[in-house]
Amino acid sequence: MRQSMGVAVLGLFFLLVSALLGPEAQAQSCQSLAAVPSEVQVVWVSPMGRRVKRGAHVEVVRLQDLRKFVVDNKANEARVVQALGMAPRWGGRRAERLYKVVIFDVRAEWMCRPVDEQTPGKEMSGVVACDGQVGGRAYQHGPGFTGCGYTLDTGASTRGLDVFRVRWSDASAGGFCTMPLSRFIKGA
Repeated sequence: MRQSMGVAVLGLFFLLVSALLGPEAQAQSCQSLAAVPSEVQVVWVSPMGRRVKRGAHVEVVRLQDLRKFVVDNKANEARVVQALGMAPRWGGRRAERLYKVVIFDVRAEWMCRPVDEQTPGKEMSGVVACDGQVGGRAYQHGPGFTGCGYTLDTGASTRGLDVFRVRWSDASAGGFCTMPLSRFIKGA
């Protein structure tokens, strides 16, 4: 009797926790990922002035996906940053900062998908799963990290854009284009 009561209480606890967490918790059940061609244009969005070391990894999204999001949602800078999971729902300082976009032409083989509980190196829709360790230490995740290979759109509490990780030195080898996020949005 005590054991079944304990199981019932535990089940009720998990149901209550998922209800309190709302859509963010529900977004954690992974959905399918879009296929990626062998060559693709990607965008790294970061705060103005942020730099990376040559061997560092950056998280990127496909250019066409970001452009489509901007057009479909008539998005401003704060909304784009939320769609990328970089700022919390209420916006705050992260949504108010000035951002830049860096556009690269990359090969799918240079990228990986940040998917938790997946064997590193396993192919997933044209791109392999990432190792959780980058440069010998755990990769730092933002508020919209789902562990599913896409962001949590913190502004809408829904699935965001497919996200990838690529080494800066690989992505930048063929050159890149940098502009303010505001200019990117106007041009979309």
